Amino acid sequence: MAGVVAAQPVYRGKPRRIENAEKENWVNDVYERLTLEERIGQLFMVSAYSGGKNYNEDKVTELLANHQVGGLIFMQGGPARQALLTNKYQGMANVPLLIGMDAEWGVGMRLDSVKPMPRQMMLGATRDTGIVSRMAAAIAKQFKRLGMHINFAPDVDVNNNPANPVINSRSFGEEKTQVARMGRAYVRGLQKNGVMACAKHFPGHGNTSTDSHADLPLISRSVSQLDSVELFPFRQVIAEKVKSIMVAHLEVPSIEGTPHLPTTLSYATITGLLKNRLHYDGLVITDALNMKGLTNYFEPGEADLRAFAAGNDILLFPQDVPAAIARIKGAIDSGTIPMDRLEESVKKILGAKYDAGLSSWKKIETRNIVADLNETTDSIRARTARAAITLVKDDNQVLKKLNETMRIGYVGINASTSTPLYEALEDRFDNVKAHWLPKGSGADRAQEILEELSQYSTVIVAVHSMNFTPGGNYGIGDEGIAFLQQAACMRNVMIVLMGNAYATQYFCGAGSVLVGYEDDTLTQLTMAKVLLKKLKPKGKLPVTACADGQSVCPSPFALKVKLKEPSAVLRPAFPGEAGVVEQASLDKLDMFMARCIAQGVFPGCRVLAARNGNVFYDKAFGYLDYEKHKKVDANTMYDVASCTKVLSTTLAVMRLYEQGKLDLNSTIADHLPQARGTNKANIKIKDLLLHQAGLKGWIPFYKDVVDKSGKIKPDHYRSTKQPGYSVQVCNTVFLRDDYVDTMWQQIYDSKLDNKGKMVYSDLDFYFLAAIIKEITGKPIDRYAEDEFYKPLRLKNIMYNPLRYMNATNIAPTEIETGFRPGVLCGYVHDPGAAMLGGVGGHAGLFATANDVAVIFQMLMNKGVYAGKTYFRASTVDKFTAYGSKLSHRGLGFDKALPEADNGGGAGDRWSALTFGHQGFTGTCVWADPASGVVFVFLSNRVHPSSSNTKINKLSVRTVAQDYIYEALGIPINTARPEVYKVQVNTGE
Repeated sequence: MAGVVAAQPVYRGKPRRIENAEKENWVNDVYERLTLEERIGQLFMVSAYSGGKNYNEDKVTELLANHQVGGLIFMQGGPARQALLTNKYQGMANVPLLIGMDAEWGVGMRLDSVKPMPRQMMLGATRDTGIVSRMAAAIAKQFKRLGMHINFAPDVDVNNNPANPVINSRSFGEEKTQVARMGRAYVRGLQKNGVMACAKHFPGHGNTSTDSHADLPLISRSVSQLDSVELFPFRQVIAEKVKSIMVAHLEVPSIEGTPHLPTTLSYATITGLLKNRLHYDGLVITDALNMKGLTNYFEPGEADLRAFAAGNDILLFPQDVPAAIARIKGAIDSGTIPMDRLEESVKKILGAKYDAGLSSWKKIETRNIVADLNETTDSIRARTARAAITLVKDDNQVLKKLNETMRIGYVGINASTSTPLYEALEDRFDNVKAHWLPKGSGADRAQEILEELSQYSTVIVAVHSMNFTPGGNYGIGDEGIAFLQQAACMRNVMIVLMGNAYATQYFCGAGSVLVGYEDDTLTQLTMAKVLLKKLKPKGKLPVTACADGQSVCPSPFALKVKLKEPSAVLRPAFPGEAGVVEQASLDKLDMFMARCIAQGVFPGCRVLAARNGNVFYDKAFGYLDYEKHKKVDANTMYDVASCTKVLSTTLAVMRLYEQGKLDLNSTIADHLPQARGTNKANIKIKDLLLHQAGLKGWIPFYKDVVDKSGKIKPDHYRSTKQPGYSVQVCNTVFLRDDYVDTMWQQIYDSKLDNKGKMVYSDLDFYFLAAIIKEITGKPIDRYAEDEFYKPLRLKNIMYNPLRYMNATNIAPTEIETGFRPGVLCGYVHDPGAAMLGGVGGHAGLFATANDVAVIFQMLMNKGVYAGKTYFRASTVDKFTAYGSKLSHRGLGFDKALPEADNGGGAGDRWSALTFGHQGFTGTCVWADPASGVVFVFLSNRVHPSSSNTKINKLSVRTVAQDYIYEALGIPINTARPEVYKVQVNTGE
């Protein structure tokens, strides 16, 4: 047991003298009459439910009778039932219980019959600390009425990750100063009225997209970044003398170097940072010890012991109290944890109980308890709504011009009947008509409403019944989002969002927007007063959802729009369904492909084209090889070469960027310690993605392991897998394991010959794959499979396909005689990726045309496919836009050339929104959001020799694209240069 806490220091304890003599006497007297087990029991605050499926009166009674736990955290139930149980439990306790609740927006957050107070996002929009203090004072009154002593609030996390699934609307916002101001006001309101505040979640849970209830979030911020942002509000509430702080379950490598050790159990976090550096001497409380961010890595009992050893005073929501008491007692008996350590925490807890008035406890009176708890909520909600409602913009002057003479339309999204907002408008305006678009409505219903909007002078599009967290697009269905994106572009529309401000990301660029933050009746009626110009909107957005210039509108305030399905899924279609107007062009494409095969451009290929998800051209040509052993078909897998960059590595970077785990302005050395001290240390991630890091185009690593005849040197390989030789390069070559280190040394030793220039480089993606592994703990093949291929249900896209299948359906690449003798089939063609075991950030992926198309259709859908969201639209837009003045590339993606008559690899007819990539083996994939086209071309032009360059001499891939666009009646695009200038000048 001692070994459990020996891995890091143990907080030794600092027993302190209590200045209040009466308090000190009471604390010392209680402490001295407790046994060792009873003292340990004081550390635990266990869950108590007064109702619901988790009702646990028998369990709490048993813990009080047999283990004398020190406190309770009440969860779901009802006010009178909780009061009666509190009276019972306090009567059983040999030391009065410290009772708390996680009630950030009042006890209505947990109990039936009680109205909730406003959430912190709405309060943040008010910028009014007076409102926050009054609300906190009212919550303190609720707590005292229920016999509770500590509120696990306020949340002082800076929500600087819009995708945060657990903090989000519970934060005052994304700006540290405002969060700190509002947090201090909340602390004052509670503690001046006799209830302990508890600031959370130390050291900052805002910059993550992982919910610690489900897993351990990673915060990959440097100490200086944390110090500047996340810790700022905690310093401020410590200055406010907050009486307790809750520690989160987070993995923060810059503070705690042990992998997967949550901050809750980290001596460096709790003792080193919170107590020693920030000089905090109040109660330190763990976040709930039953959360998976902890339980995924530590057993009950062990987690409690580690948390206590790290410096926590109160162990919240323990899973197994008897086991935890036994583990802690064993550590004290063995001397691993000194008795002084226990004494300090228990006396701090007893002191808190004395301050809460528990030296003389009184029973709770249940008469009128519900009315008392609801006494001030309505007035606080109304006051908050008046100060919070935010006019984001009114470029269309809808609010300014709104009057009784107009014909007004009202669209209720997520609503099927009347709403208080609509009824208030109906009372004032004689000529108002409602349209309802409830969840589950089809595109036809949405289109029907959309087409009627032009007949109104003004249209109020109100979004109701939303979720507070990002899951499921904040509760707005696909039909609602599609409708909003079209209505946003109309001059006569005002969007009224009765919910989370982050949802404005779905209609960036809308001309007129009001945000109400919540959807209760009082807030709706206050919003109606704003629309009726009886109140001025005073709030300010506490968060940012849209980047400057970001817009869903193809041009400012386009009036005629056509509703599209929000998330196209690939399906076979007749050419006419996709808008083909020239079938003859597709026939010409058939003949062109046949000529290419006859001329020896490649033995075979597969070409797929879809528009808005409608696959109107999907054909296989020729054979896998020139011996014609097998025809190319829908199941043929090709080595996609550098298309790996966008089908694997770039997707991973996008996910980590969106989760806040990878800052594009961070450097290689921020993630790879071995880069420190080298000329690669300060290269930024975004420059790797843009191929402007200054790196060489490639390094021929294989030349160092072959002799003058081109054959691999015997001391570098074995023909079968053996100890020390496990890196499989092909079926008969197993490279020495340590040679990967030699390759990396060559990379680090290489010169930066291309500074200030765009030079396409595979080495950029060597680094990106290594950084992805460092952040996630997974190699790029596993990460891509787990995060994208499996969720998308793709079965024919993978690295090293021979692990899962035979070579029957895999197109061979080169026939080599030296380094890798024989036909390469199922082994990556790129020699550098081969020497990494077939898994590279720049190459290594094999796929069928269909699986490639699914991934690009997901990107075309702004990150959504088959109802599942993989990326935010803003993330897709950021990575697929032109990203640099040095070149035409995007972040990871290739782009159409910004020339009026030459689109480069993307062809002449593709728009400037186009993104994709080409592969050395004779592959490419492109997507064009302007036309809705996804184009996939897969071939093995390097079979039997990579010296065959006919595919480029004949411009086969771009000619094929041209036939596809010609069939759709789309002319040569001349607008690319202007779009390029706009994007690179605005940084989009």
